Amino acid sequence: MRRERGLPPGVPPVHDDAVGLTAVEAALTGTALGSLATFSSAWYIQRATTRREHESRLWERRRGVYDEAVILMHRIGHLRDEVEETGAFPERAPGDPDPVGDMTALVARMDIYGTDELLAACERVFEALDGWNRAWGAWHTQRETNPRRSASDPRWVRFLDLVKVSREAESRAIGLLRSDVHVERPPEWWKLRERHAWRKRRRTGN
Repeated sequence: MRRERGLPPGVPPVHDDAVGLTAVEAALTGTALGSLATFSSAWYIQRATTRREHESRLWERRRGVYDEAVILMHRIGHLRDEVEETGAFPERAPGDPDPVGDMTALVARMDIYGTDELLAACERVFEALDGWNRAWGAWHTQRETNPRRSASDPRWVRFLDLVKVSREAESRAIGLLRSDVHVERPPEWWKLRERHAWRKRRRTGN
């Protein structure tokens, strides 16, 4: 049997027609790989665009709820100040905003769009509003003596204490709203880094 020059015994010769791809096969392979790369690039771009649009719509809705929250808290503050100054609620015409009812609806929307911390702060605002409202009612309807806006009237003192609690709760909630609106959003690579770190901690149990 004839051996090819330069090949060790037992190694069959390799002919040129058995090496590589033909021109047609190479063209088809290149076309397929190019199409796959184009499809993958378009898919990733579309996915990123959809995610950004979703985040933008969500932020617009959240901003609307935040705007409503700030306006409502200022409205409650003006009402509380007037009651504290005059000892009476102003007359509310039909169709005027109802702070108590509006606050209930706001807390429900904040449960969807707000953070847990912000939701808890809004709930405290609602509880404080209900607290000084009830305290004013107890002072206004007392039968033992005429209602007096005086430090000698324990029911009025109780009302003033709850007014202070209400102001502090509103200040806390508005501060959280401002922080969430003006916070600098982390870049995408930082989110991925945090996600990988969380997965690593979960695997290791730390």
